[in-house]
Amino acid sequence: MPERNRTKSLLTCIFAMFCSLAIPAAAQAESRLICVYDPAGRSGDYFSIMDQFAVEASTWGVEVKLKAYTDEETAAKDYQAGQCDGVVATGVRLQRFNNFPSSIEAMGAIPNYSTLKSMIDSLAKYESAAKRLRKGDHETVGFIPVGAVYLFVRNRNISTAGELAGKRIATMDYDKAAPVMVERLAGVMVPADLGSIGPKFNNGDVDACYMTAPAYRPFELFRGLEPNGGIIRFPLAQGTLQVLLRAPKFPDGFTTKARKTMVKYFDAAHKVIKSAEADIPSKYWITPDNKDIAEWDELFLSVRLKLRDEVKAYDGVMLGALRKLRCANEPSRAECAEQKE
Repeated sequence: MPERNRTKSLLTCIFAMFCSLAIPAAAQAESRLICVYDPAGRSGDYFSIMDQFAVEASTWGVEVKLKAYTDEETAAKDYQAGQCDGVVATGVRLQRFNNFPSSIEAMGAIPNYSTLKSMIDSLAKYESAAKRLRKGDHETVGFIPVGAVYLFVRNRNISTAGELAGKRIATMDYDKAAPVMVERLAGVMVPADLGSIGPKFNNGDVDACYMTAPAYRPFELFRGLEPNGGIIRFPLAQGTLQVLLRAPKFPDGFTTKARKTMVKYFDAAHKVIKSAEADIPSKYWITPDNKDIAEWDELFLSVRLKLRDEVKAYDGVMLGALRKLRCANEPSRAECAEQKE
């Protein structure tokens, strides 16, 4: 073989060897894990949304892998321990990292889904909001609505705030807002979490619990509603799953792209909610009158102010933004003139 051809062949082999070594190493270095809580695991609607996100995000210079969890607390703990580069969990579970995004779930702050969508769109659109979504290394890049939080009662004669005095209420023990709410109601707090709240309600250990419509069938809450229970059709709050990333683990610009991408999944999540609400038999729904609604609104405002000023669980900037949205949609609300938030 001529010297020229031997040299060319040798260079080709060396180049191929370096390519074969470099490509797997780079791919491995850019792999990131997001731990995803979904009560239904990998087959759940929320995991499916994150699966779509992962496919798109993997074109931004990092391979996104997902791990499913059916226990929310474990997912959050694994993220905190550094075993995950990101986590998907409820806002109330993630409030320890940053109470600005978690305050979107503030008691009585968002009365309907259109207001929730407006808030989520704004958080993705404005850079000033984006800065508040990051605290330290932790950055919230998405919100998946999981439904309005309703009060489930075993006795449908309990339909107003005043009638909950002395009643046992299953309360998320890691939620800073819940004890304040129960105290305002003069109720009895019974500690619970997502794994125990259904059994406590169904077995009669509590008189009331709060939950979203998509949890109605998985948690078999119809058992606790029979024979004389009901669901007060007035949102206590808006539940969300929030996508939290350890920002330094991802390439520059990744979190901005993620935030703009996640808003696209609102409608898919909203369909899940509306289907779940329609699936609940009409006999269970209790529609409060205007007087009762005014009573609930006044109670919610007092709770939010305490959680902002004393407990420091709610972020004042988020509460102020939500008040502006409520008043833009309904200027006649009493709070619009008072401007306490």
